[in-house]
Amino acid sequence: MSGQLQFWSGVAAFAVAGLLVGESYLYHTLILFFIWTIVVVGWDLLLGYVGIFSFAQLVFFAAGAYATGMLSINLDVPSVAALVLGGVTVALLGLLIGLPCLRLRGEYVALFTFAVHLALPSILIQGRSVGTGGSTGLMGIPPMEVFGKTIHTIDKVPWYYLTLAAAAITVYAVYFVIVPGRLGKAFVMLRDSEEFAKSLGVNDYKYKLIAFTLSALMTGIAGGLYGQYLGVVTPKILGNELFLMAMLMLSIGGLGRFPGVILGAFIITVGNEILRDAGQLRLLALGVCVVLAILLVPNGIIHLRERGWGHAMRWWKA
Repeated sequence: MSGQLQFWSGVAAFAVAGLLVGESYLYHTLILFFIWTIVVVGWDLLLGYVGIFSFAQLVFFAAGAYATGMLSINLDVPSVAALVLGGVTVALLGLLIGLPCLRLRGEYVALFTFAVHLALPSILIQGRSVGTGGSTGLMGIPPMEVFGKTIHTIDKVPWYYLTLAAAAITVYAVYFVIVPGRLGKAFVMLRDSEEFAKSLGVNDYKYKLIAFTLSALMTGIAGGLYGQYLGVVTPKILGNELFLMAMLMLSIGGLGRFPGVILGAFIITVGNEILRDAGQLRLLALGVCVVLAILLVPNGIIHLRERGWGHAMRWWKA
């Protein structure tokens, strides 16, 4: 099945499922899955297609949630405009982080971005005077308002289709517009052989900055949706749980191959909700799953599927 056919079939299936679910908690789980899909697709663009080992994704996610919330609460910016402006703000943040960071190579990029991740909670807690809400975070973020209709957190069906549309647009833009295009070809060349790409005239710093900024934009919008959906955002958004979840989505799904990270996002989002009652043991379970995923499926389940299909085709031809 071609990638586009898989994509449109998946969107249609989820669109129909939205009419049949009926259970509020299932809607909530799928809404979170759609939001996380945007996050991991942006990360896959960086790590899977450009080969940038960045740990700043949750920084962009948190920054998007805070920027959108602060614009709505402190400046009374309408919700849709706040979401867009929040995403643009995070894109600029990504550009500012990327300017010095992408001068580095390999593990130094990972260390630099992880240092930013570790520093941000303290900045948010100490930033009460500029409207971050300090340790309590932002409470009462105004809900999304579309075409004059306010969509509250309890309005699961509208939120379901809104986040489904946002996830579908992001997935299509990355995997079927950016990756197959000239930009995507430059990204893949840099990932596979940076020196060869540079010898052909590809400006590695420029294209890495573009990828970093695009990833920040997508993830910032996902963070803004997350904050508007829940109505609250705190520094805990940068905690170990969400970081482990995002890492596990990438590890289990598989990088650089549609729909790898999307499958990972679905499995981990649903699994995390199933383990909701496990309390602190859930973090242990997530950590163990990361280790097992690296050991057992180092290339992700998407590659297992392709290997299985290849074996089946060879058996059929035999």
